[in-house]
Amino acid sequence: MKYTVRTYNITVNHRRRILSTTTGHLSRWNDKILVRFDKFINGIKDGTIMEDVEFVLLEANDKGDIVKIKYEGSWLIVDNGYLNWSVTVPLLKVTNDQRSYQWIESIRKDVECAFGIIKGFGRILKSGIRLHDVEAVDKI
Repeated sequence: MKYTVRTYNITVNHRRRILSTTTGHLSRWNDKILVRFDKFINGIKDGTIMEDVEFVLLEANDKGDIVKIKYEGSWLIVDNGYLNWSVTVPLLKVTNDQRSYQWIESIRKDVECAFGIIKGFGRILKSGIRLHDVEAVDKI
């Protein structure tokens, strides 16, 4: 029996909510190829999706006081296997800014938790899918 392995690109936010997923693609495709087919990420890159998002971060000003700073736009925290686009922020290999590193690591852990929760929803994600129809697998 021949098994076909599929790979998917899933985008989640820091609140463990799935924002987007691609349909399945060949498992031999790496992240740099797969992201080119992700309509959600390409929409953020092209400015057609989530261009009007506003958010506030707490930062220290020159005096050391904590102030609220308003930002606009969206960025994606990715691993180092993705393309170096203006909207993708890869993990930092070396940095002197410990706070930025901790912030990104905190978000990365939330994303890993989201995938753990997804796996907990059903055995099918842990043990594999024994279907022959690719469209049925993509729906699952």
